[in-house]
Amino acid sequence: MQESEKYLQALIKGDNKVILEIYNKFHPKVQAFILRNKGKQEDVQDVFHDALMYLIMKHKETPLQIASFEAYLFTICKNIWRSTIKNKKEWVMKDGVLPLVDKEDHLTSFILEQKHLEFYQEKFQLLSDNCKEILGNYFNGMSYEEIMSDLSYNSINVVRQRVFKCRAKIVKLIKADVRFKKLA
Repeated sequence: MQESEKYLQALIKGDNKVILEIYNKFHPKVQAFILRNKGKQEDVQDVFHDALMYLIMKHKETPLQIASFEAYLFTICKNIWRSTIKNKKEWVMKDGVLPLVDKEDHLTSFILEQKHLEFYQEKFQLLSDNCKEILGNYFNGMSYEEIMSDLSYNSINVVRQRVFKCRAKIVKLIKADVRFKKLA
């Protein structure tokens, strides 16, 4: 049995020995990330627990095929933490007080965001390698000039056209999928 499948099955079955192994093996990396990014120890516990709950729910819904359990879990934890930070900024009132927030509403919101992200990533993988590279650079904040230099294009106009065409391709792929209307 693949390591990822072993961990997923342990989570679903409640195998305490393997769940403890998951905590010992993966918790420190998540902890370091959250503490470096304005988090507290309580936040680490919440995020890690929410990520494991998400994995259980997702795997029960549709069996996951994960190449790297560690990478997938860490990505989920990062996304939950980023969502939490974003929401905290939105929640803070003028006097600096945080209103009470239903944790289940937050997790539900995260699950929807994660489904959107996974749907987008699935469609992204259908693009040509050139489009993946161009859009990856563009969405990671590279300027048109940097993309032109990095990918050896002749002009910024060519880069703009390629970005536009590649974005149009992914939008078309997304809208053509019957699941798009359900996610919207």
